[in-house]
Amino acid sequence: MKADFYNWRNQILQNSQDISPLKFGMAQDEVVENFGKPDAVSTMKSGGKPLLLKYHDIELHFDRKVPHGLNLIYSDDAVELSITADHEERNNQNENI
Repeated sequence: MKADFYNWRNQILQNSQDISPLKFGMAQDEVVENFGKPDAVSTMKSGGKPLLLKYHDIELHFDRKVPHGLNLIYSDDAVELSITADHEERNNQNENI
Protein backbone atom coordinates (compact mmCIF):
# COMPACT_ATOMS: atom_id res chain seq x y z
CA MET A 1 0.00 0.00 0.00
CA LYS A 2 2.85 2.44 0.70
CA ALA A 3 3.78 2.43 -2.99
CA ASP A 4 0.33 3.86 -3.65
CA PHE A 5 1.05 6.70 -1.22
CA TYR A 6 4.34 7.62 -2.90
CA ASN A 7 2.70 7.63 -6.34
CA TRP A 8 -0.07 9.85 -4.94
CA ARG A 9 2.47 12.16 -3.25
CA ASN A 10 4.32 12.67 -6.53
CA GLN A 11 1.01 13.28 -8.30
CA ILE A 12 -0.16 16.03 -5.93
CA LEU A 13 3.23 17.73 -5.95
CA GLN A 14 2.88 18.03 -9.72
CA ASN A 15 -0.85 18.82 -9.78
CA SER A 16 -2.37 19.73 -6.44
CA GLN A 17 -5.82 20.18 -8.00
CA ASP A 18 -6.11 16.38 -8.36
CA ILE A 19 -6.00 14.68 -4.97
CA SER A 20 -7.64 11.43 -6.12
CA PRO A 21 -8.06 8.76 -4.89
CA LEU A 22 -8.61 10.95 -1.81
CA LYS A 23 -11.57 13.29 -1.51
CA PHE A 24 -12.22 16.04 0.97
CA GLY A 25 -14.73 14.84 3.53
CA MET A 26 -13.69 11.20 3.23
CA ALA A 27 -13.32 9.13 6.39
CA GLN A 28 -9.99 8.10 7.90
CA ASP A 29 -10.81 4.45 7.33
CA GLU A 30 -11.01 5.12 3.60
CA VAL A 31 -7.60 6.84 3.65
CA VAL A 32 -6.08 3.86 5.46
CA GLU A 33 -7.68 1.52 2.89
CA ASN A 34 -5.87 3.46 0.15
CA PHE A 35 -2.49 4.06 1.80
CA GLY A 36 -2.19 1.51 4.60
CA LYS A 37 -1.31 2.25 8.20
CA PRO A 38 0.02 5.80 8.70
CA ASP A 39 3.57 6.45 9.90
CA ALA A 40 2.22 8.54 12.79
CA VAL A 41 -1.08 9.78 14.22
CA SER A 42 -1.85 12.77 16.41
CA THR A 43 -2.55 12.43 20.10
CA MET A 44 -5.39 14.95 19.70
CA LYS A 45 -8.56 13.00 19.10
CA SER A 46 -12.22 13.61 18.52
CA GLY A 47 -14.72 10.81 18.98
CA GLY A 48 -11.82 8.40 19.53
CA LYS A 49 -10.29 9.22 16.12
CA PRO A 50 -6.96 11.02 15.71
CA LEU A 51 -7.29 14.39 14.01
CA LEU A 52 -4.14 13.88 11.95
CA LEU A 53 -2.64 10.98 10.00
CA LYS A 54 0.94 11.39 8.80
CA TYR A 55 2.44 9.57 5.84
CA HIS A 56 6.11 10.36 5.21
CA ASP A 57 6.16 14.19 5.04
CA ILE A 58 2.44 14.71 4.30
CA GLU A 59 -0.11 15.34 7.05
CA LEU A 60 -3.77 14.57 6.46
CA HIS A 61 -5.96 16.61 8.83
CA PHE A 62 -9.51 15.66 9.74
CA ASP A 63 -12.43 17.75 10.98
CA ARG A 64 -13.20 17.68 14.70
CA LYS A 65 -16.91 17.38 13.95
CA VAL A 66 -18.58 14.14 12.97
CA PRO A 67 -18.10 12.56 10.48
CA HIS A 68 -14.44 13.62 10.92
CA GLY A 69 -13.82 14.02 7.19
CA LEU A 70 -10.55 14.95 5.52
CA ASN A 71 -10.25 18.75 5.40
CA LEU A 72 -6.55 19.61 4.90
CA ILE A 73 -3.50 18.13 3.18
CA TYR A 74 -0.37 19.75 4.57
CA SER A 75 3.41 19.57 4.55
CA ASP A 76 6.06 21.96 5.80
CA ASP A 77 9.09 19.77 5.25
CA ALA A 78 11.25 20.00 2.10
CA VAL A 79 8.13 20.92 0.13
CA GLU A 80 5.56 23.33 1.52
CA LEU A 81 2.06 22.27 0.65
CA SER A 82 -1.36 23.24 1.93
CA ILE A 83 -4.51 22.10 0.13
CA THR A 84 -8.03 22.53 1.48
CA ALA A 85 -11.45 21.66 0.16
CA ASP A 86 -11.61 25.22 -1.20
CA HIS A 87 -8.50 24.41 -3.26
CA GLU A 88 -6.59 27.22 -1.60
CA GLU A 89 -3.17 25.91 -2.31
CA ARG A 90 0.29 26.84 -1.25
CA ASN A 91 3.09 24.93 -2.88
CA ASN A 92 6.48 26.65 -2.59
CA GLN A 93 9.31 24.27 -3.32
CA ASN A 94 11.99 26.91 -3.75
CA GLU A 95 10.80 29.74 -1.53
CA ASN A 96 12.89 30.64 1.50
CA ILE A 97 11.01 32.13 4.40
